[in-house]
Amino acid sequence: MGSVIETSQDGRVLTIEISRPEQLNALNTQVLREIRDTVEGTRHDTSVGCIVIRGSGERAFSAGADLDEIRALPIEDAQDFIHAGQRTMSTIADSVVPVIAEVDGYALGGGFELMLACHLVVASSRSRFGLPEARIGCIPGFGGTQRLAMSVGKPAALLLMLGGERIDADRAWQIGLLSVPPLAPAEAATEARRLAELIATGSRRGTANILDAARPAFAAAALDHEAALAAISIASRDGQEGIISFAERRAPIFEREES
Repeated sequence: MGSVIETSQDGRVLTIEISRPEQLNALNTQVLREIRDTVEGTRHDTSVGCIVIRGSGERAFSAGADLDEIRALPIEDAQDFIHAGQRTMSTIADSVVPVIAEVDGYALGGGFELMLACHLVVASSRSRFGLPEARIGCIPGFGGTQRLAMSVGKPAALLLMLGGERIDADRAWQIGLLSVPPLAPAEAATEARRLAELIATGSRRGTANILDAARPAFAAAALDHEAALAAISIASRDGQEGIISFAERRAPIFEREES
């Protein structure tokens, strides 16, 4: 099986591109592992001063977790998948090298959580953002329940998670998800590169210390709790119905508990 990411280094900037355009750069176990391994590999590679993560094609940064992989997973396997995602996001968030998300198109579900784990976000004006998990009987499981609230505050975070609606790039900028205002696609790519080169000229020790000092502090137990609930949700009747109905392009039929 070939690689599902493409990497290139120009000067001190390393670019990681998710290379699954036909699947809207969906995150499967292999993508998560390859991104994690690549970011971890820069910890002691002083030739890298900044990392840019982007998606291939013009439709998506990443449209989320690969539903084909998680469909019909039992709780134990679902939890393994969730933990793999959390490890990748934590590796990015804890990186000593600054990581920029260059978003063009959809950043949904796990793709949105991947963006949240990055330190800076540059997005095109045609980008769309959201956490639709509640609408398919699931919950964000890659750290999104924690990182989103820390980024935009609890009221805005809960609205995004509970409503499951997509927001446009202007709204994402207004609530504090983006590092710079949205730009035309070509300009966004140029700006991401400019920022990466600017950051890469600085001291690696200095930037690492800034990232360490600014890193949000939330209990590891919160991520464990999120992972357990996400796995239960995926394996539940509602979760499987939501995943299947999404693939079949129909409205899900969820169980209604009596009060």
